[in-house]
Amino acid sequence: MKEEEKLLSLINRSTEFQTEITNIIQSLSPVAEDRFTISYQSGLLAFEHANAALLLINSGLFASGYSHFRPQFESLIRGIWLLYSASDSWINKLNQPLTMDSASKADKSPMLSEMLTQIENSNAPTHLVLQLKEYKDTTWKALNSYSHAGFHPLTRTIIGYPAKLTYDSLRNSNAVSALTVQLLVILSGYPERMSLIRELHKEFLDCLPIKNF
Repeated sequence: MKEEEKLLSLINRSTEFQTEITNIIQSLSPVAEDRFTISYQSGLLAFEHANAALLLINSGLFASGYSHFRPQFESLIRGIWLLYSASDSWINKLNQPLTMDSASKADKSPMLSEMLTQIENSNAPTHLVLQLKEYKDTTWKALNSYSHAGFHPLTRTIIGYPAKLTYDSLRNSNAVSALTVQLLVILSGYPERMSLIRELHKEFLDCLPIKNF
């Protein structure tokens, strides 16, 4: 199968994948505590960015689509940080109504690298921490470039986007979505629903970058 055909097939399968995740999310709600609620909202934001990326790429708007991969990942990191690492003070700050004062205080929250370090030193699952660090180490420079209209998107507007590059990028985004829905299930307080995630992984193994995800 040609690379372009593989990409088209992945786009179709990724659309189905996102639909299944949406169905799972619609059956969930977070535990009624501030930490769980704000973490849950961050997870929903991550999945929204994944949806936007896929829609834009499917419409041929590659640079705009790629620009959503970084905030997708950042939103997932923030959600995990809020659950496992954030102080009660930060939970309180981020649960305030949106005002100039509350926004100013929220802007002083830790940067992504610091959040990752705090997550690593928390009781978050070790395999999760390793996956997050690996993703950041291998993609972060390019993600920054696409988010800030840097060298990568400027060059790609001239030379184009290879199908293989978009194929790999979408599978990575799907992996972030798989971690996101896993987080949302945890936040719902019903760990038995994790069986839905295992079934999701099996059904859409072709959409994910690693087999033992």
